[in-house]
Amino acid sequence: MNELQVKVQQTPGTVTWNYEDLKKAITNALEVYKTTEYDDSNIGQAKKDRAMLNNLSKSVNARKIEIKKKCLEPYELIETQAKELMAIIQEPIAVIDERLTEYETARRKKARAVILEYMQKAFEGIEQQIADKAKNALYDDRWENATAKKSEWQTAIDARADAIRSDLQVLAGIEEKFRSYAMDAYRPNLRLADAMQKVQELRAQEAAILKRQQEEEERKRREEEERRRRQEELAKREAELAAQNQQEEVAQTSGYPERPQTDIGRTIDNIEREAFASATASAPIQTPIIEPAPEPVQEPEIPFDPKPSQTVRITGSPEDYQKVIEYIKAMGIDYEEV
Repeated sequence: MNELQVKVQQTPGTVTWNYEDLKKAITNALEVYKTTEYDDSNIGQAKKDRAMLNNLSKSVNARKIEIKKKCLEPYELIETQAKELMAIIQEPIAVIDERLTEYETARRKKARAVILEYMQKAFEGIEQQIADKAKNALYDDRWENATAKKSEWQTAIDARADAIRSDLQVLAGIEEKFRSYAMDAYRPNLRLADAMQKVQELRAQEAAILKRQQEEEERKRREEEERRRRQEELAKREAELAAQNQQEEVAQTSGYPERPQTDIGRTIDNIEREAFASATASAPIQTPIIEPAPEPVQEPEIPFDPKPSQTVRITGSPEDYQKVIEYIKAMGIDYEEV
């Protein structure tokens, strides 16, 4: 279609009126009104002058409107015709716009398909959920513009894919027991810092649990040691008591002969029993063996001896022997060591 041009031929109209005369007359009258003093004699004239001036102002405005209308009559015709032409022009513009929109949509769709295909290859091998989130966050609609440079969006895609792979490699080196939790923390925002923070929290929790377990095991170990110690002490005490009871039973059943019937025999027996009891209470002793005096031989009656002689053998420690001697001395009994 050849280029169309708007051609207008215009002859400006000329309007004349008594502008200078009116201006001069009104200016001179203004000077008179400024210097006039009004009173009862001329107040009526002042009102008439004001009414005359108001009418003159209205007449000037009315004439202005009338002249403008006459001047605008050619313009109004041109304006109406111009609007009609513009409406007709818009019809092919609308058709062309529709075609251009269809073309641009198809072009951008094709460009988008190329970009997405490149993204698919760049993120190949990466978990689908992570890849989709990364691609959606990275995609820029400006890459579809006709002026967009292919090298720019390819560089951006490659850099993001490499960063994701680097993050996943770090996460793969985390302890297996924490790895799934780290991945769950990484997926929402694809931030390695979020995953590592989660791992640190889990490690701290594990350390705290392990510490509590160790403290609990140590407490149980101490309790078990204390229980065993008490059992050993109790068993020791019971053994000592049993041994003591056994010694007492032996002492009661076989430690002493039957009590002698004579006074001196009973006295010695009491002394030895006291010595035996004292010795068993302080230190291990040998059970004293007292040999009873031989049965007196039946002899003919002899004159009464107030101090008959008896033979006693003492078997025991030197301390026990000394006690027996001291007791004999205290009783005033004569003795002779043999």
